[in-house]
Amino acid sequence: MFNKIFINKSNLLHNVCYLQSLLENKKLCVMVKANAYGHGMQEIVSSLANEDVCYGVSNEGEAILLRQMTDKQIIVFGLVENYIEIISSNIDFAVFSLNQVKKVCKICKKENLKANMHLCLNSGMNRYGIKDENEFAKIILVLKKHNMSLAGFYTHFSSLTTDENYTERQKRMFYQFVYMLPKEWNVLTHVGGGRSIFHNIDADMYRSGIEIYGYGDDNLLPVMSVKSQIVDIVKVAEGEHVGYLCGYTAEKNMQVGAIPLGYGDGLPRKLSNKMTVKWKGKSLANVGNICMDCFMIDLGNNKVKVGDEVEIMTSATDIAPLIESTEYEVLTNFSHFRGERVILEI
Repeated sequence: MFNKIFINKSNLLHNVCYLQSLLENKKLCVMVKANAYGHGMQEIVSSLANEDVCYGVSNEGEAILLRQMTDKQIIVFGLVENYIEIISSNIDFAVFSLNQVKKVCKICKKENLKANMHLCLNSGMNRYGIKDENEFAKIILVLKKHNMSLAGFYTHFSSLTTDENYTERQKRMFYQFVYMLPKEWNVLTHVGGGRSIFHNIDADMYRSGIEIYGYGDDNLLPVMSVKSQIVDIVKVAEGEHVGYLCGYTAEKNMQVGAIPLGYGDGLPRKLSNKMTVKWKGKSLANVGNICMDCFMIDLGNNKVKVGDEVEIMTSATDIAPLIESTEYEVLTNFSHFRGERVILEI
């Protein structure tokens, strides 16, 4: 294939090892939702086969797919619909309300199943979870009535890098609810939300996403790089346009190279006329609007040939400012990449 994502296994293992060194023997949950942040779930999970980690996903479809790849603990952090399939597949899952807990208890009783539920506390993210102590107390009573317990209790921090006071408020609420948990349940407490692993939050497990893939700390190394090839070279006369909507107009006679990767593969269209690629160490600029399946570059006076390799991305940090976004969006855009993913055993 012309287009390839390279997964640097050495960098991935380095990141996991570094993060675990910060945890003092506490657990690490690797988030592999959105096709492992665009890196490829299969590639990431196989690379971490010998590591002491568990996995987090967003929905039951991801969880069922992931269960085919690993026997390790899996936690679904989004809403589940088919509880029977998830429970029967030995997959943990989040619950967000008293009504949801009642529903799971009813199903478990009818089907003679045991569910591993992780109750979400809405400590300030205001997305999912409970925030009322009375509801929490009722959940505990319902579970005890059905001879059940929680496998986990967690929260998600919304503003770790932007609002210290709000973060402290979230932490206090989390600790307050943890204190209310029945001690005999031995519940796994865990936290997540960009950079939580670096903010001295007391928990049994830390959920890590962007950090696993190389961002958020100077000691971390990017795991993904993207490369392609020049598949066509076109001579463009002064005054002619390049690409859709006359996105670029040639100011002189020039040579334009076509690269068969576009926004259908995860390359943001907002990069049009802003991005550069590397060819033999030289930077070549994109010209014209990025298409669904390809984009064009100015070859200058370089002796470029059809088939020459180009380096499109080595770090999402280089691209994020160009589209006024974050590394998260840059990486997850590649979730549906239509090329080959290659694990580099370095």
